[in-house]
Amino acid sequence: MTRVDEPAAMNPETESAGAKRIAVLGAGTWGITLAGVLAQNGHAVSCWDIDEGLIGRLESQRRHPKLGAYQIPSTIALTPRLEQALEGAQGGVVAVPSRAMRSVCEAVAAAGAGDRIEAWVITNKGIEVETLMLMNEVLADVLGPAAGARVGVLSGPSHAEEVSKGMPTTVVVASADPALARAIQRWFFRPTFRVYTHDDVVGVELGGSIKNVIAIAGGAADAMGLGDNARASLITRGMAEIVRLGLAVGARLETFMGLSGIGDLIVTAGSRHSRNHRFGELLAQGLTAEEALKEVGMVVEGYTTARSAREYARKHHVEMPIIEAVYQVLYHGLSPRRALEDLMARDPKPEHYGRRGAG
Repeated sequence: MTRVDEPAAMNPETESAGAKRIAVLGAGTWGITLAGVLAQNGHAVSCWDIDEGLIGRLESQRRHPKLGAYQIPSTIALTPRLEQALEGAQGGVVAVPSRAMRSVCEAVAAAGAGDRIEAWVITNKGIEVETLMLMNEVLADVLGPAAGARVGVLSGPSHAEEVSKGMPTTVVVASADPALARAIQRWFFRPTFRVYTHDDVVGVELGGSIKNVIAIAGGAADAMGLGDNARASLITRGMAEIVRLGLAVGARLETFMGLSGIGDLIVTAGSRHSRNHRFGELLAQGLTAEEALKEVGMVVEGYTTARSAREYARKHHVEMPIIEAVYQVLYHGLSPRRALEDLMARDPKPEHYGRRGAG
């Protein structure tokens, strides 16, 4: 059964009693924002990034260049030294780009911290291209099965730009261990940052990863002026593709009807804050993928995931026409308009969820 446990409202007088020392790996907008949430809840937070220049700017200005006026709490320690961030840490929050997941886990292992961390929270969204592993699988592959059993995946409709402003946000944390999920829930839960628990780790990871590819298609459709009908169709049929793939690998249907599925897809496929949506807009405006990535200026997870999701679907014999179309646009020069025409010209089919050949 899906778990939707909710913690009691936090009491400021007892909040520090459960405080942890937590290392946040990755000082991008999401990593810094989550570090702020944890610091507001009384945790001792260190934030690491491999980019020494970025860490230096964050330290001197206490602001992130992509988060406007957001003030980084003075209690957050910023460091370019991974060993320093991990020293004494009881919890680890991974917020690096998915393509860096393996190398960061290897650095954690080299620092001897893999076995010491009580709980890992994965917040990045992707599928490793070389191995087709989900992020929790990469962590377990590098740090070992014991560390892999101490993983929670945090996902849901949650743009850093809004969370950092204290705007109402709801997410989910999934773990095979219900007690661990509840513990991570307590780390992050705030009046404006509501956290539910879940136990379908694969479903939560897949929903959070593949929606980025659908969002690229949504951005392209919006830039072409195709209207609300087209966007709604892409979101709906995109979710059908995600469901088919999820069911084929053991995820559950209700997971995709929740925060990490349809919730995350809606916000990513149509928001001005979405890097993937913006990337799709730029492609439809005539930029190459490389030019669009440079223009966005931040990590666009959907670019890499389009390739890995396509291979993941082929491995499991699941048809995903929208993912295939985006892949062809990004890696083989197909124009977004031609991709749309090809999708609309496909043979008529019945609408079904959960059937591998329906699409």
